[in-house]
Amino acid sequence: MGSTGLTLADLPNIFIMIGALVALFVMLIILLRNMEVIGIVGEGRVDAWGRAMHPPRLLMQRVHIPFTFKLMENEPIGYSGVSCSVTSTVRYFQASWWGAPVRELHRTLWRPLPDILASEHLSFDACNPHDEKPLRLSLDEPLQLGAPPRNCYPLVVILVRDQRDTAELRPDDTVALVTVVHIRDEHCPLPSGILAQYLKQANGNLSCLKQLYVTGDSLHEPEYGGAAHAPGAPCCVCAARPLSRALLPCRHACLCADCLYKLHKCPICRSPITSYFSIRNEEEEMDPKQRTVINRRLFNLFHYH
Repeated sequence: MGSTGLTLADLPNIFIMIGALVALFVMLIILLRNMEVIGIVGEGRVDAWGRAMHPPRLLMQRVHIPFTFKLMENEPIGYSGVSCSVTSTVRYFQASWWGAPVRELHRTLWRPLPDILASEHLSFDACNPHDEKPLRLSLDEPLQLGAPPRNCYPLVVILVRDQRDTAELRPDDTVALVTVVHIRDEHCPLPSGILAQYLKQANGNLSCLKQLYVTGDSLHEPEYGGAAHAPGAPCCVCAARPLSRALLPCRHACLCADCLYKLHKCPICRSPITSYFSIRNEEEEMDPKQRTVINRRLFNLFHYH
């Protein structure tokens, strides 16, 4: 009659099974700690361990834009004259493209810088660095672009950095600023103004500049070509500290650094906050206790690359 007890020969198999179970358990723990298991608790989100999850901060590198282009305030805009101003800290070439076909414009902008300067559609004028200088652009006769939707822009102004100054540029430095201007006419009643601005970088990338939606007085005065700043506008939640955080993807700049970590939805439009970036260096004004609290909240929650 056989014995049902364990023998010495069975011990290695038992140890192997126990080791496999332990390894599986460890792998499960590691997997859970690195996964974002989302749970809804009121307005906040928690991970698998019940810890509050906060939107990750986008670490962005400051990019220097050597040009500025803006339309003159309280000046009429028409084919008979577009009053604008330009500043530049570098030598550059400037060109105006009237009636620019949309597709041809974007094909041109994606080309290398020498090809843009040699484009048959553009006639560039060389300029030296200067402070703000008025510029008057005009046509003898209005363009006939027809009714919307249109396949041509009324006016495109292109500022391109002189290639003699591009030898030591970083890949993300700006080499061109492109401004699309709409001119109101009888067929398209859209108010005259800047439709879009694009940055071309030394690495060939093309980026569209977008305005921020800032609470406070500056909400009615959006700036194109960069972030709209509102130094005196308070945080819309605590109203005690200046706003310093722009939320993504909605781009509402409405919170201070401290209130950001208490919310997971934009207080303006209620869209989820997936990330943010700083428009004001508020951390320098915090006392050590406030900075320590925020650092503790961030510790072990996110890895910055």
